[in-house]
Amino acid sequence: MKQKHSKNRGKPYKKPTPARRNEKFSKNYSFIQRSKQMEEMRRREKIPETAIKEYEPIAELLPDVQEDVDEAGFYEQLVTGYNQVPTSHILSSKTEEPNISPPKQIKSKKKKSSDLKKLNSDFEIYNSFTKRFDFELSTENINDLVAKKNVKSIKSNWSALGSLRFEIPQLSDDTKDPESNEPKEVENSEDLQKLEVKLSICGNVKFPLSALQSELFNIVNNYQDLYYPHRTHSNAEEIRYVYCLHALNHMMKVRSLILRNNEKVSALAKSMKLSPNEISIPESFRDQGLKRMKVVFIVPFRESALKIVNIIGDLLFGNQDDQARKNSISNYDRFLGDYSGNTIYFPKTNPKPVDYEQTFSGNTDDNFKLGIRFTKKTMSLFSDMNSSDILVASPLGLRMLVTDKDNDFDFLNSIELLIIDQAELFLAQNWENLLYSLDHLHLQPQKLPDTNCQRVRTWCLSGASSFYRQTLLFASHELPEFRAVLNSKCSNYQGKVRVSNLVEHGDIRNVLTPIQQVFRRIACSNVESTFDDRFQYFVKHIVPQFSKPGFSHCMLYVPSYFDYVRIRNHFKAEMISFVQINEYTKKEKISRARDIFFHSGASVLLYSERAHFFRRTRIKGIRNLIIYQPPNFPHFYSEMINLMLESNQNPRDGFGDAMSVSVLYTKYDLLSLSNIVGSENAVKLTSGKKDSYLFSTKT
Repeated sequence: MKQKHSKNRGKPYKKPTPARRNEKFSKNYSFIQRSKQMEEMRRREKIPETAIKEYEPIAELLPDVQEDVDEAGFYEQLVTGYNQVPTSHILSSKTEEPNISPPKQIKSKKKKSSDLKKLNSDFEIYNSFTKRFDFELSTENINDLVAKKNVKSIKSNWSALGSLRFEIPQLSDDTKDPESNEPKEVENSEDLQKLEVKLSICGNVKFPLSALQSELFNIVNNYQDLYYPHRTHSNAEEIRYVYCLHALNHMMKVRSLILRNNEKVSALAKSMKLSPNEISIPESFRDQGLKRMKVVFIVPFRESALKIVNIIGDLLFGNQDDQARKNSISNYDRFLGDYSGNTIYFPKTNPKPVDYEQTFSGNTDDNFKLGIRFTKKTMSLFSDMNSSDILVASPLGLRMLVTDKDNDFDFLNSIELLIIDQAELFLAQNWENLLYSLDHLHLQPQKLPDTNCQRVRTWCLSGASSFYRQTLLFASHELPEFRAVLNSKCSNYQGKVRVSNLVEHGDIRNVLTPIQQVFRRIACSNVESTFDDRFQYFVKHIVPQFSKPGFSHCMLYVPSYFDYVRIRNHFKAEMISFVQINEYTKKEKISRARDIFFHSGASVLLYSERAHFFRRTRIKGIRNLIIYQPPNFPHFYSEMINLMLESNQNPRDGFGDAMSVSVLYTKYDLLSLSNIVGSENAVKLTSGKKDSYLFSTKT
């Protein structure tokens, strides 16, 4: 369920220096140089120079392509699933691909010219995929992206998503502003085809899409990064369906493009009576990365991976019975055995909160990695990483792949779509695993790639692939850690979209205990000093209260395990009477600590946030609550204070009605405070003149 920390678990995360640096990765690296030299030697030995000079890719060399069809016809096939289909069929609402025979030869040149113009005009609305990956970033563009220069910000408001902020880099004078107006809802196959979704997928989509799904898909389909911090248990499946649809559509386009170019290369090689590996391939055929894998899903539990695979299977093959699904998806029985079941026990007496049961239903193992490969008729699970199209992994599983000494992680070099779902749960598992894995994307390969370098896109060879990666980040609430990932780990050249709705009330409205809550601001000079400043304030102003008469039954709630260990060591050094409960405490010791605390055997209970996340233990006898830092999970704030209800108190402890709640915070905790007291109040807490503020829920 959770990962134990290493020996250095008490230390905050520091970004490690990657083993190989991107900025040094260019065309003149040895593995690329050797590959090009070998290709050049073969070409000079076996191909006459006249043939090279005279060669121009023409339509006659392509199989089953008529003279009157230009390259735009292929891209119609790329987005609709079949070739040489009139526009009326492309935009029709039929869910099955018709069996259309090739068109007859057109004799009239005027008619041919008008048809080509019409085809080209129709092609303009189906070219976002092509424009994105055929665009070459200049050195100046890359410098501007790294420095975050020339970024245009546009604000908009949509009915389902709310307030949106578009941040689009202005790479050239003719850079177009994104479509920031609220899109129409997707109600049928025709609407989805207009958004460049392949027809074979449209036939299996469940229509109509909700307003939330329609707006999300319109954004992700433009290949902009997306940060959506309003995921809930009620809209979770809607969101999952959208990003699975987008990922599958992207993979099908990539696959169609490569297969079509394979046919072209084979036709060219056949005309020259050479093998495809011996010919000089034109620049226009560059359609691949250094490695095959294009999509990575990072999710917390195996249950999430199970849902993703089933949704992709439904979109690819439609609704099937068990036997048909096993035929369409290889190793499906093994997959069900490994990724289903193992639901933890939920007690009927003293039940856990509803959100706890929703989070931990299904298989909650957090150590897994699953490779998925698409073939002509099937989807293969448990495929080798180097031959997989999609990877579904947990942060821990992905980190183990990166740190595996027996195997390389070159398959992470050419990722074009990264999807991070339920990001808030990674904080309770180990946030460092996610950061470490993200630092090892798009690095120089350790081994010479199997891909023909003549087919590799030039921006991938030059080490600029990170600027062509789209990242989708979904979380249940705003936190600085999530924004940091979006700002420091994502460099999509097409910009990003951030959903930024203000929190109106916050979790404080769920507090039932009639009690005053004091928020104490700690002065900090910079972000790096917050750990030390908070600890020094705690030692100087809070710890002395423990020795005062009448101050007992105090729970100290600590979100960060680094702070937890530091405080525990200080308590031991100062001989302070305390008991502790953390995520590693055994059940027997938890029961003993609760009993000692309830019966006044120890004045302080040191309690970690991760212990509460994984167990939701009901602590009784709390008279004084000190929250060392605003919780990472907002609803834990009300849960902690509601444990102080009179029904949970020890009537024989002799303290009567004396109770208190103190929350320590800094100005850098603005987002966490917004989740608790609302955005407007959080601004007052962080920027007001006072150092302490009082909120009361007394009637």
